[in-house]
Amino acid sequence: MLQRPTKIRKMKFKNLSFAIVLVIVCSCGTGNQKFRDSKEVIAVANDVKYAAPVVVDEIKSEENEDVVDKEKADNVQDGSKSSIEKKKIIKDGRISIKTDDITASKKGIDEIVKKFNAYYDTEELHNDETYTSYELTLRIPEENFEKIIKLLESGNDEIVRKSIHSRDITEEYVDIEARLSFKRDYLTRYKTLLLKSSTVKDILAVEENIRKLQEEIESKEGRLKYLNDQIAYSTLEIELSQEKAYVYKPKQSDKFFERVKNSLSKGWASLVSFILWLIGIWPFILILFSIYLLWNRVIIIRKNKRLIENSKKDN
Repeated sequence: MLQRPTKIRKMKFKNLSFAIVLVIVCSCGTGNQKFRDSKEVIAVANDVKYAAPVVVDEIKSEENEDVVDKEKADNVQDGSKSSIEKKKIIKDGRISIKTDDITASKKGIDEIVKKFNAYYDTEELHNDETYTSYELTLRIPEENFEKIIKLLESGNDEIVRKSIHSRDITEEYVDIEARLSFKRDYLTRYKTLLLKSSTVKDILAVEENIRKLQEEIESKEGRLKYLNDQIAYSTLEIELSQEKAYVYKPKQSDKFFERVKNSLSKGWASLVSFILWLIGIWPFILILFSIYLLWNRVIIIRKNKRLIENSKKDN
């Protein structure tokens, strides 16, 4: 019977508390904008440790929704770009050419490079007794790559080896572009929030996130620039070689007196080396000599003892 009044009091207290909270919320309409601004600052700097746990949970849920929307946008963007835009292909290859006139062949390649707006990335010449060869690395505009390959194949020189590789990087390229656009949008939002920040903690948090975003954007832009260069200019390595005819070249021998002089010089050098070697091992020589003297001493003593014993027996 005593429990009902207690429950009634609790219900009245709850109703009264709810009414008070409702009045406070209605009366604080003017302060809602400031609360939203501060919440937005915390939402951008979601990795700041001083943010309230409840607000951080709300921010994370909003960010998860943004990520889902971003993934949907990426899927739509990937589908549209794969069907509309040109594929991003990187082409490179290597050709080994054997020629009978390396000078003429090299001039022919120089003319091809000039005609099709290519350029030499590296050029190395090797010349020995058996071979003369060039190691060439060409950077060729993508639209002229196949043309140069056909010209080299149709020449008079022999193609010893050929390998061409094509890499489709469309997916990576589109992904980098989408992520770069996404990060640029966030950078704009961070800069906007930096103007709205009023406390030192908020300013430092937003500036730190801006710095991280700028580093990530520069990294993505560098990767995109490298991919664009690899797509626009294909790489072709050419090994151009000519085998030389074997020519016997007998070794020239010195005159007799020159050989005698060299022999005397080598003999004297050997003698000096031997003396220096002996000087270097003098401690071992000293030990061996001491052992030799001690052994001789022992032998002499034994001989004397035997002579004395023999003389005693004779007497």
